[in-house]
Amino acid sequence: MIDKIVDQNIDTQLSEGISHFLEKITPLLKLNRLDNIVDILSLLSDLVDIIDNSTIEKISNSFEDILVPVWEVINAFNMSKMELSYIDKKYNLRTVFSLLKDPDTLKGISIILRTLQIMAQRTQKTSE
Repeated sequence: MIDKIVDQNIDTQLSEGISHFLEKITPLLKLNRLDNIVDILSLLSDLVDIIDNSTIEKISNSFEDILVPVWEVINAFNMSKMELSYIDKKYNLRTVFSLLKDPDTLKGISIILRTLQIMAQRTQKTSE
């Protein structure tokens, strides 16, 4: 008797789950979106077969090489914004130019200018 009740409960839950799944998959079938999902899964399966550990390491190193400078810029921006919010100093042209006395400021400006110079050189080479 208990087995019958458990079986009916499982059947009810299974039929509810299947009907819920069919409700969700119907729009995908009508719009041919299921084909896209199958294609993505196939691509991921192929990538798992192709990629070895050295390729994964190269990809992760490249990702880290891109992420670290972006992270540094974001942190520097947030630090400077917080410093400005806590300092009760009136800023004018003279106080801004006084930042040029700091060697770290000069180094940062030279890095930015050199980066812009390299970008300009590369755009000239590609346009030729």
